[in-house]
Amino acid sequence: MKGAIIGDIIGSAFNNQRQPSPDFQLFKERSEFTDDTILTIATADSLLNNINYKDSLIKWVKAYPDAGYQEEFLTWIKNGGTEDYISKGNGAARRISPIGFSAKSINQALTEAKKTTIITHNISQRIEASQAAAVAIFMANNGATKKEIKNYISVHFGYELNLKVSDWQDLLEGKDKPDTPVPPAMAAFFESSDFEEAIRLAITIGGPSDTIASITGALAQAYFKHIPKAFIKRALARLTPDMEMIIDKFEETYIIKKENGAYHYFTK
Repeated sequence: MKGAIIGDIIGSAFNNQRQPSPDFQLFKERSEFTDDTILTIATADSLLNNINYKDSLIKWVKAYPDAGYQEEFLTWIKNGGTEDYISKGNGAARRISPIGFSAKSINQALTEAKKTTIITHNISQRIEASQAAAVAIFMANNGATKKEIKNYISVHFGYELNLKVSDWQDLLEGKDKPDTPVPPAMAAFFESSDFEEAIRLAITIGGPSDTIASITGALAQAYFKHIPKAFIKRALARLTPDMEMIIDKFEETYIIKKENGAYHYFTK
């Protein structure tokens, strides 16, 4: 979960500003959490405290209404989510990482991902993108290899995952942009050798960097099981105490078993 939030914060300073190389300053003065972080925390709060997904979304968005949401979404929130709503945004995959970490099976990851996605993105492509992200995080968190993750997601979701980061750079600058940020986010993860490289590669793709880096960050956290302490410190300094409380409780419940300076992830 921290990986997703760190990716969001770092990516926030680079939206639609593709970096020519991975060698760039990660944290800038304008680096800040966005709606991706708020919605991720809302998902975690729901899982931790048995709160309805919609109710948790409404609670957290009302608490932080200036995080960069679409106006239509804010109106829906202010009206209590009583009407049908289908977002035109990048999808619910950006808030899905707590489900991937907390799920006890692939089926549970699929079920919970769909359950939360249909609240705001009840479109088959968006549901499948959320499910793909949740399942990939679940598999990475439970010891699957990159090859196993790639094969499973390719077969079950039909994504072209042999494209490289360089391919996605061109595609995101073209007219025919992908339906979902999940495949480019996965490409950055597959090409990386550690958490930092995963985030750097995600940012070089361009496009909605906060969302792409958030999804990549969650996958990298689950797979590499280590986030540099400096990243955590600089990211958490940009959050509020109530956000940190949810993050800490979530990781204590589902994730952290610290050994030899590295984070080892598990599900209780």
